[in-house]
Amino acid sequence: MELTSLREPKMADRVATVLRRMFIRGEIAEGTMLPPESELMERFGVSRPTLREAFRVLESESLIVVQRGARGGARVTRPRRETLARYAGLILEYEGVTLKDVYDARREIETPMVVRLAKQRNAAVIAELEQIVEAEEQLKPGSDIAAQLTDFHVAIARLSGNKTLQTISDMLHHIIVNANRSLQPTEGPRADQAIRRSAKTHRMALELIKAGDAEKAGQLWEKHLRKTEEFVLSSSDLDTVVDLLE
Repeated sequence: MELTSLREPKMADRVATVLRRMFIRGEIAEGTMLPPESELMERFGVSRPTLREAFRVLESESLIVVQRGARGGARVTRPRRETLARYAGLILEYEGVTLKDVYDARREIETPMVVRLAKQRNAAVIAELEQIVEAEEQLKPGSDIAAQLTDFHVAIARLSGNKTLQTISDMLHHIIVNANRSLQPTEGPRADQAIRRSAKTHRMALELIKAGDAEKAGQLWEKHLRKTEEFVLSSSDLDTVVDLLE
């Protein structure tokens, strides 16, 4: 097989790749300030503009925070799931994905998670979910109810034990919280109804998890997510993810 010559990667990308690998492997710990630019330029054999371009790549990936000024520099940060959610959201917006599609995907991912938690009946998991449900039962209408009412969903994904599914779930959660904030009322009878209904269903799901009734827990959760989707989307003219930008 004949091979044609491949284009040499840009030096800035190569520098970013080396530093990224060191961050992820833990060779440079989170919170560490990188050496001064002059030292890094000498170490990598690159110019200042090339190094700063590498920094811009890493900063866009939330792997570093560049602080300006005399005492500035690049500090290593932990990759954030919000970064993935933001980029994934852009793709969904570009593809014209509907909000219903996003809610359906959440139902397909979360329902098996609830079933798994009911089968495991882990005491620590149940205790954490109990705290969330108790807090929900004290909620009053307000501007932050969209995020607070999804805490239980976030916990299910985090406690299910699968990091990959958790990351995907977090991505969907980011979009759904924005949708809920845009589409759900924060005051009045509908807001009260949303709080009471969600808290009640979360309590019922928790009791089924405690009892180890995986089948009923899964059935309840799927029905709950379908009803939530209908409640949120039925009274809105918004259809696609990109509509949330309006």
